[in-house]
Amino acid sequence: NTILNVDKPFMAKMLWERLNPDNWPLPIDQLPVGTALVGGAVRDGLLNRLPAQPDLDLVVPNHAIKISQNFANNLGATCVVLDAERDMARLVFKGWTIDFARQIGCGLDEDLWRRDFRINAIALILGSSPKIVDPTGGIEDLKQKRLVAVLEKNLIEDPLRVLRGFRLMAELDLSVDPQTRTFINTHSGLLPKVAPERIQSELQRIVCVKDADAVVGLLKEIGIFQVWSNKD
Repeated sequence: NTILNVDKPFMAKMLWERLNPDNWPLPIDQLPVGTALVGGAVRDGLLNRLPAQPDLDLVVPNHAIKISQNFANNLGATCVVLDAERDMARLVFKGWTIDFARQIGCGLDEDLWRRDFRINAIALILGSSPKIVDPTGGIEDLKQKRLVAVLEKNLIEDPLRVLRGFRLMAELDLSVDPQTRTFINTHSGLLPKVAPERIQSELQRIVCVKDADAVVGLLKEIGIFQVWSNKD
């Protein structure tokens, strides 16, 4: 079932088939040139663990909110603006959740370098000849079943990514890279700055994973929960 050891053109072809875009609730031929699928759907497609209706995260060159609103009007879907300043919106339609975000930086590579972990920094450029883009080495991390942060500053910018890392470890049975473990230890104290609802969501997903005891033990070991005890 794995396609991690084939060359990228064939990998992209197999990933495209697994994603089955003909089943998506929006016509992909109406997406702008350069649109890329990123994040969990790409990762889970490579691992052959896609649900029937995966959440889709699309990066577009510009005008993400406008594109989402146009689709909502044409399809009779719901569009929710997630972040007007960063040009991010969500399309909800027929049980699907599709997020649109404007590309950050001068190109897709720069956008991917701003993400949390390398296994989430893999993109599939959509089109008649889909192409995989993996500037940080996420595919190799999937092969080695390891969790590696893209950059330390990315975890600082959004401390929730620390908890997301533990959730990925639990869901995908990953080991954590030593340097990434140091980043997590160093910056876990920033978690109280995150909205409680976001923290609760990640913790719920962690404890719902079968055999998550090891990850929960690791959370205790590095003192994640102590952060809130100290705050009180």
